[in-house]
Amino acid sequence: MSVELEAALFSVQQFAFGLPFRLGGSRYQQILNCLGALPPGFLSALRRRAFRRVVRLAASKSAFYQRRFSECGVNLQRVRVPEDLGSFYLSSEEVRSAPESLLCDRPEIAIESSGTTGHAVRVYTNHRELEYNARQGLLLKAIYQIRAEDRILSTFDYGFCLDGLLAQKTLPYWKVFGMCVGRVDPAEIYRRLPDYRFNIVMSGTPWLSRLTEVAQAEGRPYPLKLLVGGGGGGVTRRTREWIEEFWGAPLCMTYGSTEAATLLGFECLRRDGYHVNEFDFWVEVLNPDAEGYGEIVLTTVNRSVMPLIRYRTRDVARWIPERCGCGLPFRRLSPLRGRTDEIVASVWGNVHPEFFEKILNDVPGLAEDWQVALQERESKQTFLFRLELENGGAERKDDVAACVLKAIEREHPLAWQACAQKLAGVDFLFFSKGTLRKNRKLLRLVDERRRGNG
Repeated sequence: MSVELEAALFSVQQFAFGLPFRLGGSRYQQILNCLGALPPGFLSALRRRAFRRVVRLAASKSAFYQRRFSECGVNLQRVRVPEDLGSFYLSSEEVRSAPESLLCDRPEIAIESSGTTGHAVRVYTNHRELEYNARQGLLLKAIYQIRAEDRILSTFDYGFCLDGLLAQKTLPYWKVFGMCVGRVDPAEIYRRLPDYRFNIVMSGTPWLSRLTEVAQAEGRPYPLKLLVGGGGGGVTRRTREWIEEFWGAPLCMTYGSTEAATLLGFECLRRDGYHVNEFDFWVEVLNPDAEGYGEIVLTTVNRSVMPLIRYRTRDVARWIPERCGCGLPFRRLSPLRGRTDEIVASVWGNVHPEFFEKILNDVPGLAEDWQVALQERESKQTFLFRLELENGGAERKDDVAACVLKAIEREHPLAWQACAQKLAGVDFLFFSKGTLRKNRKLLRLVDERRRGNG
């Protein structure tokens, strides 16, 4: 079958499968019932067909994929699943260095993100793909039980990134009153909440945290039904509990990226892991450890402009084996443990951001952002905690440091033993709130042992 004929058949299949979403309207339970009633193996079969199509498209249209498939000895006639591509993977460096070489169709839109590296990653798409992604947002409308009377505010950013644009394209499909205003000052938004009677707010977690601070200072939480967060690597347990308790509403996180060009996953109202968008992605967890944690690898099975095949995201998570009680048939990923460049072998074992979140979660006086640097000082590994303090908090530095040390002893006895035996050191630097984060994302753990510290 030719690439063109298979693409045409796939478009018909895609339209037919999307029909329940277009007909469901506000009847969210109908959509959930429809998804829950899918025959076993249906999503898997859908992904297999889409995967074969995108691999053949890439091999016929992209010089990059042609060359790399040849180098890896890929036999296209035998490719049915990602594992059939053998040693082929796509790295972020390859996407960043020559994104045009991955093009398989004429681009109409570009999006960028610097992420944690400071180097822009550029991905191309077109208006058809963007509208398709926006229409898929009807699933979120069903999951979050959004009704015609709801009023939605999005302050997701615009610029060269995708967040604000995708939200603006999605809201018309929800058929609600909604405004996408970009990254407006949270204090200004708080003053306007009563005017527009917004009851659902969508934004990045740092912005939602700041909005909560503003409202808390006023002492008056406005009645909200739901908060939807995205970007910035998720949310800590402490921050989620604080936001939800103040507003009396659930905070549901989404998981997306510039490379995905849409949502890769989303939390349902149970907020227990990310449901993977298995209509549009084939997700693998590469080289899982004893706990099942490995690097997330994605393939975009519905993109034709710039498909990404076996793209290594550097994000680390694991599959949640149990099916969610919400009824969705999609597999779930755990909250991100960190990134592959944030997992460091040390005298404390393999440490990662989640390791330190357990230490810092219940320490009073800390702001949202923090970073831990592993340094080498006089041949001893030293963990330098860079911590932001609420309201300056200079007078509380000693108390905060003491609480962190007690938390290490409580949460990680073997790490504390290494400190007691003087095999490892712990040090602190304190910062004013809002000064650690230089980009949209902040690396929580950095290995600085080669920089000659101490």
